[in-house]
Amino acid sequence: MTPQLAFIIVSFNTRDLLDACLTSIYRHTQGVTFEIIVVDNASRDGSPAMVREKYPEVVLVESAENLGFGRANNAGFARSRAPFVMLFNSDALLLEDTGAALVRFLEGHPRAGLAGPDVVLLNGLRQPKTRGMLPTARVMLNQNLLLCRLFPRSRFFAGLYVEAEWARETRIGWISGVCMVIRREAYAQSGGFDPDIFMYAEDVDLCQRCAVLGWETWRINAHAIKHVCGGSTKTDAQVLRNRVLQQRNFLRLLDRSMGPAGRAVTRFSFVAGLSLRSLFRGLASLVGGAGRRLAFRADLRCLSDFIGLTRTLPEERHAHRT
Repeated sequence: MTPQLAFIIVSFNTRDLLDACLTSIYRHTQGVTFEIIVVDNASRDGSPAMVREKYPEVVLVESAENLGFGRANNAGFARSRAPFVMLFNSDALLLEDTGAALVRFLEGHPRAGLAGPDVVLLNGLRQPKTRGMLPTARVMLNQNLLLCRLFPRSRFFAGLYVEAEWARETRIGWISGVCMVIRREAYAQSGGFDPDIFMYAEDVDLCQRCAVLGWETWRINAHAIKHVCGGSTKTDAQVLRNRVLQQRNFLRLLDRSMGPAGRAVTRFSFVAGLSLRSLFRGLASLVGGAGRRLAFRADLRCLSDFIGLTRTLPEERHAHRT
């Protein structure tokens, strides 16, 4: 019998986190029949052996190289059968029957192609930057000049990231790939994730291409999942590299979706926003701790890369999305 929901989990050196993730799926998923596909990105920590030993019913796809987040999910989708697919980070945990709840929502909303739940951190607070508006010149201007912070309840001034809770069920531009349920039809029609995006912004790109096809994206502010957040990002150097990589991918998406005028406005707002944030965070870092100093360094690195002073990212192909 064809299962109703396929969990696709991409793993890269997250053996213990993956174990906990799989345990949470089996513990909490009761309202739908399901299958699980784990795509391992050439882990060196024994993750595949753990899956084979403890979860023999899981479909394990072992890659000889790190495919990145998007290509690995595409490989998992190719092995799945269910009409709904739940993309789920290996460093995330189910707290309730979230998969079944999101499937029911999509079944009740025929034009909804994607839906994502609340994402909370280990401290129980909502994780920021897990939903937002699709990038346009106005959206990026709102984001980069902090207009979205000044008017958090306004949709007109909404930015790339939306933190305000407009409603329990909100039609939105994009949702995070940490946890999303997508119709098989929408995934197939869109072509899945862009294989040229190794990691970061691939979820925004997928939601954008689904929107062009007429599919809606929804955020449900309920049925929370817990995200360890950073299970494979260990060092400051990796954090800095990943911030630059994320910025490059967003600029690529913007460049291919805007005309010359939109690109010019957006690039101006990027420079202005990065300069202002660097100034304010630089001042804050003088009296702040390591976190503020790292945020300041990240802004400087992004500004340097934007104006062309950075050419390559060290060990870029070994990065891992978190």
